[in-house]
Amino acid sequence: MSDRWAGFFDRDGTLNAHVARDDRRSSPWRIDEFALLPDAVVAAAALRDAGARMFVVTNQPDLQRGLLDPCDLDSMHCQLREILVLDHVYVCPHVAALRCACRKPAGTLFRRAVEEFGIDLSHSWMLGDRATDAQAALSAGLRAVIITPVQRATESTVPELSYATSLMSGVREVLRARDIRHTIRSTE
Repeated sequence: MSDRWAGFFDRDGTLNAHVARDDRRSSPWRIDEFALLPDAVVAAAALRDAGARMFVVTNQPDLQRGLLDPCDLDSMHCQLREILVLDHVYVCPHVAALRCACRKPAGTLFRRAVEEFGIDLSHSWMLGDRATDAQAALSAGLRAVIITPVQRATESTVPELSYATSLMSGVREVLRARDIRHTIRSTE
């Protein structure tokens, strides 16, 4: 098995909380709105301790819309890199209507990790909360775990795709599939 494997995370709704705006889920626009979810630190530590390189792949169209200041985004990502010990954060700043090559569900940002860090995508995983996270991962040759609080009635018919009810159960799925015997540090 490759020792150049990686754990890729979606950001909003996976590592940090969404912000409610007009009864809709939104990405944080300011650093004071940015809050890590409770399992984020332990989940990232478990994958890093198991030998994974660590990355975030995120769509941030509010940059192009002018709702998110690049300095605030940089502050959020500095905080993520420091707290979760990430290797890099990859960002698509474009709105969906542009149909750019870097926006998930395209797999371009994963391929950048290959070029910049020598990652073996065939042994790597994406953990995210949306179908576009899984689509991007599968199109780039990764396996994916969709984090959804609702237990799926059936198992995925795609072997490279799994579902988990929490970020920690998703990390356990990755470690189990990689056959890594690892004790996950608890924050309790």
